[in-house]
Amino acid sequence: MESERNQFSSFSDADFEETYEDNDDYNYDLSDLADWDNIVGHTDRPSRFVKRHILPGLHPLIEEIRAKNGEAVRGEELECPMCRKLFVKRTYQQKFCSRSCKYAYHNKRQVWC
Repeated sequence: MESERNQFSSFSDADFEETYEDNDDYNYDLSDLADWDNIVGHTDRPSRFVKRHILPGLHPLIEEIRAKNGEAVRGEELECPMCRKLFVKRTYQQKFCSRSCKYAYHNKRQVWC
């Protein structure tokens, strides 16, 4: 083990940079290697045997805050169930501070199995 360390310690950073810059093949794209005409059934789903299931809810505290936000009236200051930021409810159906928090909530409820 000690002899291996000594073997590699003889190289400096400048030597590595020179050999790296001399090699023009380091900048390649893996998608160029694929034969796209012969790929069958390529989709974004994990598998045709896997189905999407929607969980009834996330953590009980998140669901409690979300339900409270749904019952609140417009103009109240509320707490976002996902990021815990305070926000003012602008519309009657608003439950989250932003779209990104709303999307994060719904995406976390999806399970592939």
